[in-house]
Amino acid sequence: MSELLESINPFDTAQVIVSAHDTALYMYLRRAPDMEVTSVWIRNLRPAPEALDVEGLRRGKPPCNPRQQCRSPEAGAIPDPDALRVVWLPGGNGVALYEGDVLLAIIPPWSGQEGFNGYAREAVGTGPMAWELRPDNALIERFRDAERYWAAWEAPDFWTRHREALVRQYERAFGPSSNYYAADGGEWPPRAITRIPHEDGVLVLTVGISLLQQPGVEGHADLGAWRRIELGAYLPGSWPEASVKRFLGYLAAQTNLPWQHSTWLGPGHTVPCDAWKRASFDTTVLVEAHPALAPVRLDEVDKDPVNLLWLLPLTSDERDEAEARGSDVVVAKLNKHRWREA
Repeated sequence: MSELLESINPFDTAQVIVSAHDTALYMYLRRAPDMEVTSVWIRNLRPAPEALDVEGLRRGKPPCNPRQQCRSPEAGAIPDPDALRVVWLPGGNGVALYEGDVLLAIIPPWSGQEGFNGYAREAVGTGPMAWELRPDNALIERFRDAERYWAAWEAPDFWTRHREALVRQYERAFGPSSNYYAADGGEWPPRAITRIPHEDGVLVLTVGISLLQQPGVEGHADLGAWRRIELGAYLPGSWPEASVKRFLGYLAAQTNLPWQHSTWLGPGHTVPCDAWKRASFDTTVLVEAHPALAPVRLDEVDKDPVNLLWLLPLTSDERDEAEARGSDVVVAKLNKHRWREA
């Protein structure tokens, strides 16, 4: 076996390896949270057999794709490793392999389910090693968009422009900020929190996670509707500064949750929380509409809406009820002053 390429996604949560075996060329993807491996056939390096080598596959030998599922029955060549490159989806959970500008194979976010592993340029039909990569496959354009997305990050003011625009939107809605905190620990991607005194409380709002696409939204919600979020909380003005700072640390940790765990955050989702001042609250529930604040509409990013989700405190009993009956049932029963009780 010869390893031709290795790449780790920008979030350090997935690894792709392209390997040439004595039989065929394969791409392997290992992803968080379970780090299971998905593989897709790229091309045969021997003449295509009439049938799949099932026994060899059971022994762990990467098989050639059979003749009827190959665009060409002839043996293909091992590509020049310097000509190979990968493009990650912005969520970091899907990858495409190119040889120069030629798209060879794709492992999408939903690979590894029901016998599907990925698409390949040289495949025909829907075989167990790879599905045919047809010219009308919507993923082709998504990876073109992904290339443009990663290229945009190369602009020196890309992050600062987005950050400043988002803070201005918050300030128009709630008033001037009093503090700004980095929330990324000096690591990519950049993330921050802004703090705004508001009436008899203080708002803490994330800045910048809407530049990232949530990875786990694939297959669970409308892709465009919940791909981008920001998070916020309205803390009681009675909290001492130490409690506010503790909550800021908690909120900073949540800014990386979807990408570290390959999941997504949306309305009704619950997350463990040990940062509420009142000890009986050990969970937070995410809601679209805060009971004490007017709705806020944030500017779109790359034609996707940006959803501001608010954190409200729950007890463990309320969390259990939310899991059993649905978060909407629990949220509907919350006192409109729940945020003051935190």
